[in-house]
Amino acid sequence: MRIVLIGTGVEPIPPTGYGGVERTIAEYATALRAAGQEPVVVQQVRQGRSSDEYRFALQLPRLLEGLDAEVLHASTPVVANRLSWSGRPYVYTSHSRHWFTVAGISQRWGFLLERRAVAWSAATVALTDELSARMSSRLGRQLPARHPVIPIGVDAERFRPEWGARTGRRALGVGIVAPLKRWELAARALRGTGWELRIVGPVTDPAYARQVREAGDRVELMGEVTEEALQRAYAESDLLIHPSAAEILSGTVLQALAAGLPVLGAAPIGSLIAQGATGWTSPAGASEEQTVELLRSRSGELGSDAGLRRRMGEAARAQALDRFAWRSVVERHLALYREVRAAE
Repeated sequence: MRIVLIGTGVEPIPPTGYGGVERTIAEYATALRAAGQEPVVVQQVRQGRSSDEYRFALQLPRLLEGLDAEVLHASTPVVANRLSWSGRPYVYTSHSRHWFTVAGISQRWGFLLERRAVAWSAATVALTDELSARMSSRLGRQLPARHPVIPIGVDAERFRPEWGARTGRRALGVGIVAPLKRWELAARALRGTGWELRIVGPVTDPAYARQVREAGDRVELMGEVTEEALQRAYAESDLLIHPSAAEILSGTVLQALAAGLPVLGAAPIGSLIAQGATGWTSPAGASEEQTVELLRSRSGELGSDAGLRRRMGEAARAQALDRFAWRSVVERHLALYREVRAAE
C-alpha cells in the first residue's frame, strides 16, 4: 500500500531530542517497513518553532506532487486542515490534549483547528478510549464514521533495561520543562529522600526551570539529548516520575515501561499503569499535595526494596510488550486504511 506519513514541520523525523509526535511518526514508519510496507515520510523543517507548522502546511500541495499516495496520514491539525482545504482525503491521528483542557486564545484556536481536523477526515484514530469518548461528546454527528481506538506503539528493542547499571537512586523525567508537566511536584516529593531527579527535555522557560531546581535538592535539567543518550537514560534509571497535569497517551510512559521502569505519576497516565504492579498514580481529582505525598511515599518504598523495583520493572516491560507492540498497532492501521480505500 502506498502510504504517505505527513510530519509536523517543527522537528526532524526522527527528532534529535525531544519531539513526541515526530518520534511516533518515525517509529511507526519503521514498523510499517518491518511489515513489508514502503511508507514515505513528508517533512520540512525550518527553525524548530511551533509556527513553522503553518509554513510547512502551506507548502504541502507542492511537496505532495508526484507522490502516488493511496493513503495520506496526518498527525497535526494545521496539516490536516490544509489537506482538507486542498481537497485531499486523509486519515488523522489526534495527539491533542485540547479535548481535555483549553485555556487562552491560542489554545481555543488550536482546538477549533483540531475539531475541524477530525470532522473533515476520512477516518480519525483516537489513541485512548477516554479520547474517543471526549471526541464523541464534543462532535456528535460530525465525528467520522470510522474512529477506531489504536494506541501508539513502543520500540521495545531500543528502549530496554540495563539492570546492572542501576543504582537504586535515579529517578527520570522526560518532557518539556514547562508548568503543564508539574516537575516542581516531582522535585518537592523527592527532596531529602536521596533520590536524584534527572529531567530530559527542552528548557523553554528559565523562570520555571529555576522554580523546579529550587523545589528539590538533587535536580538536574539535562535539556535535549541525543537518541542514544535518551535510551541510556531510560536503561540506567530506576523509576520514571511523570506528574503531568494533562496527557493523551504518553509515549514517555510507554518507553519507560519498555525499559523496565516502575512509573509514578498523576491521574492522566492512570490508564497505562497497573496499580501496584507496574507503578502508582494519584486518583482523579487529587490535589497537588496529595500527588506529592503519593510520589514521596511510593518512591520511598521503591528506594528501600531492590526486589520490588526489579519485579515491577519486569512487569512493566511485559505490559509494554503485550499492550503496545508495534506489530499489532501496524496491523490495525492497515486494516483501517483498507476500509477507507474501499469506501472511496
